[in-house]
Amino acid sequence: MSISLKLVIGSFITVGLLGLIVVGAFIMNPVFFLESEDIIVNNSLYQSAPRDSVLINDVSIIGKKIVINVSYGGGCKDHLFRLIASDSWLESYPVQTPVLFSHESNDDMCEAFFTELFSFNLNPLKERYQELYRETSATIHLRIEGGTDYIGIDFSF
Repeated sequence: MSISLKLVIGSFITVGLLGLIVVGAFIMNPVFFLESEDIIVNNSLYQSAPRDSVLINDVSIIGKKIVINVSYGGGCKDHLFRLIASDSWLESYPVQTPVLFSHESNDDMCEAFFTELFSFNLNPLKERYQELYRETSATIHLRIEGGTDYIGIDFSF
């Protein structure tokens, strides 16, 4: 799911209080236009998924989507990226779950360096939590692994 962002420009025309016509332009947030895949919630897949090198630069949650900014090397082969959560919950407050930003480089040895945004729908994780805990609202601390470290972020619903 490689994402290329396009600048989305909106425009407006309005009539001011004095009858003047005002024309303007604004830039819409391109994050809202990212194509999203669902997070996968599966412990065995979490354990066995590829863990090729990737640098997680930033993570944010917008509504029920997580947006991850990553950098990685390659350029000669297609790469596969998935977000996979374990369905093993760490009982703390808030509840935590490990999440893997899985990167399959297909042994790409080229040396180009890319930085991309990826977006994933968190509804499958929310639904799994609600199924197990029988709660309609909660906060889950996501421990997102990628590369050699992890980034923590809270997902509330």
